Amino acid sequence: MSQLDLFADESEEPPAPPAPAAPIRRYLTDLPPAPNRTPATNRTLRSVTPPKTEAHHYRPSTRDPHAHAFEIAEAVSYAWHHHQGGEDIAVPIGTVATLALWPLYGPDAHLAADWWLSLSEQDLMTAFRECWARWWISRPDLIDRAAPLHRWLDDEEPPARRIKAVRAVVEAALTRGLLHRTSSADAEIRSEADIMGALLAVLRSRGSHDALAEVHTPPGMAELMARMLFSDASLEPGMKFDEPAGGTGGLYRAAAQVMRERGISPHGFGWCLTDIDPIAAAGAAVNAIVWDLGPHVLIACGDTLHDGNLPARAAQEARESIGRRDRVHAQAVMLAAIRKVEALFENAA
Repeated sequence: MSQLDLFADESEEPPAPPAPAAPIRRYLTDLPPAPNRTPATNRTLRSVTPPKTEAHHYRPSTRDPHAHAFEIAEAVSYAWHHHQGGEDIAVPIGTVATLALWPLYGPDAHLAADWWLSLSEQDLMTAFRECWARWWISRPDLIDRAAPLHRWLDDEEPPARRIKAVRAVVEAALTRGLLHRTSSADAEIRSEADIMGALLAVLRSRGSHDALAEVHTPPGMAELMARMLFSDASLEPGMKFDEPAGGTGGLYRAAAQVMRERGISPHGFGWCLTDIDPIAAAGAAVNAIVWDLGPHVLIACGDTLHDGNLPARAAQEARESIGRRDRVHAQAVMLAAIRKVEALFENAA
């Protein structure tokens, strides 16, 4: 099965429209600029695009979204441990993150559940890798921060037990209605629950929670805090929010929902979040995409009390991620041009 084709003929795509003028960044001056979308960004995943089929396993849930998120997390935890997946909780969380990030939205997107369940082990891993590759092209700053959740896919020969556990997690998440929460074209619906946070709360041991001093803010409390914060506040595009111990971003989810209720897009604001736990920071990076917080998102990882100016370091890391992406794209364009020239010589001969 072929991998994501970064070397396709650029002439196959219509010319990109002229870029709009950059908005004035009165408050966001210390954040890196939004990553420029390369021509490869809008390419589809050709070899793994699911067809529309009737879903025999998927049953949409009308339950409370937060309760539903924990229902999914409990099912994933049981599937992972029942199939002896191992102690690395980044693998099951990363598996669910991949399904949530799959770039297919709309009223029929949940029908991909049966397609996922029909994939062979090899095709499943190919789809996973291509999903992360697609998002790395679009948002390298966030996907590099989410590395703990997809680094395990670099293993070309993963243990058979892990693959079986991953497949069990896929089935558990999909049959509990994960795509009902993550495949809507409406970002407000995708932001109804923090599934990454629920997974971390359920999969992590009590001792690990205590060691990291993790205290998850209940969703209802987060929403109340957001409404109180914005009750008399004037939300002006360009303002930046900074959360020094943000976990997977539950407070930002609530804040974005309050904004949307008022007809305000989160895209015009800066969202800076720090957490000491790499998996939590990775989950926040995934959530920033799923919740569509916009281009001005900065996720830092480290100890806020001891590591100094973490947002500044994260901003530099984001710029470096974007630079790597741009270099890879430039090399791909050059390679494509060389192949065209070689083809011309071969045809002439």
